[in-house]
Amino acid sequence: MALNGAAGAAALKLRIDLDGTDYLLELSDSAYVFNDESGTASIEPVQPGVFSVLLGTKSFRVNVAALAERYEVVNGDAKPLMLSIADPRDRKGAADSSSMKGPAVVRAQMPGKIIKLLVDVGTAVEVGQGLIVVEAMKMQNEVKAPKAGVVTKILTKADATVAAGETLIVVE
Repeated sequence: MALNGAAGAAALKLRIDLDGTDYLLELSDSAYVFNDESGTASIEPVQPGVFSVLLGTKSFRVNVAALAERYEVVNGDAKPLMLSIADPRDRKGAADSSSMKGPAVVRAQMPGKIIKLLVDVGTAVEVGQGLIVVEAMKMQNEVKAPKAGVVTKILTKADATVAAGETLIVVE
């Protein structure tokens, strides 16, 4: 699958916030320009929330989980990254986590086992702070807070088995 529709189409420009650092991503056909690096790319869904990404000759399997108005992106054994995407023409751009309205529901990315809870109900958390450690496919992943706030609900416990998409924690 090409990153952007028909050949010769105008480039799609997006502002990417990756763990607090802003980048400009430009997509056209199967080509990209990201952080002054360019090349060819394709993305294919493997299963819900899992994508096969080909950048030039390098292949990656990437897990993506929606967390409120951000995404948690995990590439293999690498540290999970928080990602938000916005149109650079928007004055406000991507939602600032301090202005996110309403509760943020943190869900399991894939089936797994809860290894450790890092917070309790009533704990004040910052964006990107670890909330819970989930083991999936023999890898432990720290799930992070999508917004600053207070943990109002914890709907699981250590050693529990969880299904993909299951609500784990609510931050308000």
